[in-house]
Amino acid sequence: MEDYGEHLGMMGIYITEVVWWAVRPLTFMIWGGVFERHPKLRLAITESTTVWVPEMLALMDFRFDVTHYSAKLGDYRSHLKMRPSAYFRRQVFLGASCMPRREVDMRHEIGLASLMWGTDFPHPEGTWPTTHEQMLDAFRGVPEPEVAAMLGGNAARLYGFDVDALAPLVARIGPPKAAFAA
Repeated sequence: MEDYGEHLGMMGIYITEVVWWAVRPLTFMIWGGVFERHPKLRLAITESTTVWVPEMLALMDFRFDVTHYSAKLGDYRSHLKMRPSAYFRRQVFLGASCMPRREVDMRHEIGLASLMWGTDFPHPEGTWPTTHEQMLDAFRGVPEPEVAAMLGGNAARLYGFDVDALAPLVARIGPPKAAFAA
């Protein structure tokens, strides 16, 4: 463990604000119309938490919808054909580092189809050396197709992996499905 000496609060500030740095480009890309102009583009936000997603999408959709308040700000949305959350659902994936049970429980609010579990290895805040135990704690009792999506299926879809070619490797090193049973 590193000693921060007289800068004890710096790591607390970093771990509180790190998600802002990860999410800010997404905000620019959605409002800037990047996903509208490039519907096949995919964005993966990794090494971050995912708890911010429901609230952020609700806020962006609220700002997108025509209200008394937003109407006063001029035209900042006519270049977008969909609400911000629709672009997110269509084009954004989340490499959720060290995904705790709280985020697994929020998977439908966050967007099951976008979630990809990660270990954040070799970073000290990662799951190693208790990766197996943390994975079981996070996913125990979750329906098998949802576990399969978050542990590899979504990543395979994003990156175009040949799932059939990877099946022998998954069978050899992947956790058995029965391990996640309630």
